[in-house]
Amino acid sequence: MSTSTRALAAWAAFVAAVAVPGAAAAQVSSWQIVETTPGEPTEKQKNPPPNIKVRVIGEPAPKDEDKSKWKLEDVDQKKKMKGVTPTTVIPFHKSSDSLAIVVLVEGHQYYFGNDKYVQAPPPPDPSAPSEGIKIITKVSKGVYDVICTALDAPAGKEGEIPTTISTAGNASSSKGALIVYSVGADVRYPMGPLKDVTCDKLGAQELQKGKTSRELGEGLRESLAQLKKASATRRVLFVISDGFSAGGVDDVKALQKQYETEKIDIFAFHLEAGSEFIAGDDPQKNTQIMKALGAGENSAYYKIKDAKDLGDKIANAVTAINSRFYLIFPGQVLDAKTKLKSGFDWDGHEHELVLMREDEAVTEKNQTTVLVPVWGQSKGGSLWWLWIAIPGGLILLVGLVALLTRKKPQPQPQMPMPVMAPPPVAAPPPQIQAAPAQANKTMAINISSGDGVPVVGWLVPINGPQQYQTFKLFAGVTKVGNAHGAHIIINDGFMSSEHAHIAMSPNGFTVIDNNSTNGTFVNERRVQRHELIDNDVIKFGKTDCKFKTINT
Repeated sequence: MSTSTRALAAWAAFVAAVAVPGAAAAQVSSWQIVETTPGEPTEKQKNPPPNIKVRVIGEPAPKDEDKSKWKLEDVDQKKKMKGVTPTTVIPFHKSSDSLAIVVLVEGHQYYFGNDKYVQAPPPPDPSAPSEGIKIITKVSKGVYDVICTALDAPAGKEGEIPTTISTAGNASSSKGALIVYSVGADVRYPMGPLKDVTCDKLGAQELQKGKTSRELGEGLRESLAQLKKASATRRVLFVISDGFSAGGVDDVKALQKQYETEKIDIFAFHLEAGSEFIAGDDPQKNTQIMKALGAGENSAYYKIKDAKDLGDKIANAVTAINSRFYLIFPGQVLDAKTKLKSGFDWDGHEHELVLMREDEAVTEKNQTTVLVPVWGQSKGGSLWWLWIAIPGGLILLVGLVALLTRKKPQPQPQMPMPVMAPPPVAAPPPQIQAAPAQANKTMAINISSGDGVPVVGWLVPINGPQQYQTFKLFAGVTKVGNAHGAHIIINDGFMSSEHAHIAMSPNGFTVIDNNSTNGTFVNERRVQRHELIDNDVIKFGKTDCKFKTINT
């Protein structure tokens, strides 16, 4: 039976097992406002409101017909304007997020298997005369077929959430590599298109002939090196092993910490070969090693029974990778019938937003964001004062006209009264003229907030893949890098996973390089730490970002 035939047969039985009736539904663990994007102009609306892009983490994307169950609402404005439903749902594997996966497979010759190139001897004939001592050839089926079935599993239907390794991420941007470890680590398929990580890249069983070492630590080191090269939003390691490591438990635990530091998730598939030719292992110690690998925050440990179980657990891991998606919400909607507005007040100020599903908040924590760019506001601000000034001015004008046109009474003639001549008066003494009053001084008036602390700051990439997108800086610390743990993710091929931090303090915003490989530059000068001012240009990797800030 060919590899592809085996894969189809095994996967047909597996697919139905993935969606188990009554299984606990995934729940949203967190959500973030990623960015605001310009609206799409139409003939009817030349200047549409901006859109809000939200990332949801913890479950796969909803079907398009279920998107109306979701709603984004302004907590403070909900009496004035109701929330809006999303116009678009973007699953992880259809998003601009990139994925990098390394598949690491144990290569002990009996674990890998040798039944494809070693034939078992025929059973002995009891009636035949003895020919002395015979060499018995060891034949082990190993796990080769099991792993091939998983690697060559057919993709699901268009529009479905992926369940296979080769389809786990965006087909155009996701990468993968395949490594077999035994005596050291052998890179069978270096980092390349993820869709090409298939059984043929694993190589023939015979490549492992005579290799009986199990240097898991070397395999983990080479896998880490491959993943560090990958500029991806999310990086993942799949380990298929019986858990034995020549370097011991402590070596594996130390390496797992390095993966955590790099924000790389590990899915550990504990698959025992069942070969009687691999003896002397401590099952408890092997389990401890595999569980240590899968102990990270977004990692997992799976105990595998057989080929079907491996397929099931890989599908679970791929589903976990795809348990995030994006929702695009319109910035404002006008009901054609009622003429009532829904959405948000784009006034350039900070607002608290709540994400809801079926009118229930999906998490306890809401998100705050500054609603920029300013849109839909009166150019001169509020004109309420005109309703007082115009009537008051009219009344004043009428009063002045009446005063000026009123006739003065004619004075009555009076007889002059005799008066005595005044006595002579001495000339008045000369008066000393007072010095002129000192001229008024010009005084500066601070119209910012009392302490001058910036209320909000943004980064705007002016080149690279995120050109002209607007990223709001958080109160506290904003992480910039290429890993999914960063608040601002930039994938230009030259970014470190957590490249730099931007800290907000009473003195303003400060950029701090996080020992990145290629450094952080402000206005073309490399810096370790720099206090930012409006319009500074910061270079992370190859991407230039303009820093903007406002005061109130």
